[in-house]
Amino acid sequence: MTMWKHGIAWKSMECYIEGMSRTVPIAEQLARNVQRQQDAFAAMAKALAAGDAAGRERAQAKIAELTADYQRLTEALRFNELEAREIAAPRARKPGKPLRELALDALDDLGVPAAPALIADLTAALTGDRPSPSRFASLRRDEENAARRNIAARPAWVVPAINAQQLAAIPRLLTSSSWELERRIVGARSIRTDNLRIAISLSGRLANLRDAGAHEAKLVERLLFPFARSVPGAVEHGKPIDTARTIEAARVELAPIEAADLEERREAAAKLASAGPQVRLWGRPVLIDTAAAERAVR
Repeated sequence: MTMWKHGIAWKSMECYIEGMSRTVPIAEQLARNVQRQQDAFAAMAKALAAGDAAGRERAQAKIAELTADYQRLTEALRFNELEAREIAAPRARKPGKPLRELALDALDDLGVPAAPALIADLTAALTGDRPSPSRFASLRRDEENAARRNIAARPAWVVPAINAQQLAAIPRLLTSSSWELERRIVGARSIRTDNLRIAISLSGRLANLRDAGAHEAKLVERLLFPFARSVPGAVEHGKPIDTARTIEAARVELAPIEAADLEERREAAAKLASAGPQVRLWGRPVLIDTAAAERAVR
């Protein structure tokens, strides 16, 4: 079951958690936001009429803040409506779904490069069927061979993450070719930042499953626990995971390292952007130092 399917960014869910209280219905929050925007525009009109520059700037700042909240809330409402439909008839549970589709669904749920075992565990939690992680190695090779024949044959391929230094494939981490290039790159800080993002994404998934009363919630909570436990202040001993608390704690941990991680990824993406489509998807070929290899076997 995919929370936001291909093309619906996980960032929408992050904004949903960040921008609203879970105790107040989204529609009610939207109504309050609209009223507050009307008040802010009235304050702006009053400041303009009075020539009050300071009041005008305060009103502008409030309008900008409320507009951003409105966008987040409308996206959250759209997401909730989509999620409700998916829980009723989840795509991932349709019989005969190929492994590649299950992998892409799980990757879109996680939103970051992931190991086959984690993809398999999330698939099991949401569908009840756990594919063997060993199958993903052959899947990745099959995807590459098929893409070499016709790269436009599918809207998304299961592709490896790419190392930020060598720009070569990291076979043990999988991504979706539909993601932005920088999102598929792994740098020096990316393992930590991605683990924090996984804690955020699984917390969002868990919160929605709990709201829907879905039995998958306990399985997702079990999957989330090791990620949440690695975040200082995210978990209270002996208590169920508080998803809002976990998200907040993960964001605190993410804040000081996120910018540097993103900069490294973007620099690597810029280097790779001029390469051909095959290299952008599967990375540069690994070059072997033959002289060093010969010395190693002597």
